[in-house]
Amino acid sequence: MVNSTMSSFRLRFVWMCCVAAVALGSGCKKADPNIVQVEGNVTVGNKPLTTGTVIFYPDPTKGNDSKDEPRGAIDPNGHYRLENGVKPGITPGWYKVSVSAAEQLDPNNYYFTKWLIPVRYVDPKTSKLRIEVLKDPAAGAYNIALEAK
Repeated sequence: MVNSTMSSFRLRFVWMCCVAAVALGSGCKKADPNIVQVEGNVTVGNKPLTTGTVIFYPDPTKGNDSKDEPRGAIDPNGHYRLENGVKPGITPGWYKVSVSAAEQLDPNNYYFTKWLIPVRYVDPKTSKLRIEVLKDPAAGAYNIALEAK
């Protein structure tokens, strides 16, 4: 009986130590100085784009060899904030940018859509949108202004 109680005590002690280590470890992480938060507004012809997705593609021709493709949803106010999977923010450098925004016309057919923006913005090769992500950007540096159709 003593061994069983002692064994139970050890198990609880080890479990509590593990929980404490995880709690302390997660609270002590420092922010990565090479990561930048990127957010801005998307407009089409001076009006907020109220739906869609913004994707940043690293531009290796300008020295950005990152393998990440951060993206962010556009909210009803035209605002987006990039996320990069498990990492908050993205690495500085040049990015090609695409914006996708479409209205699904047939709920049974995903491909039957009406584009809310000119289609050229959907592909980073044809969008001609380029943004340099900096550690200390100017106000509005990540705003994206699209031409109307």
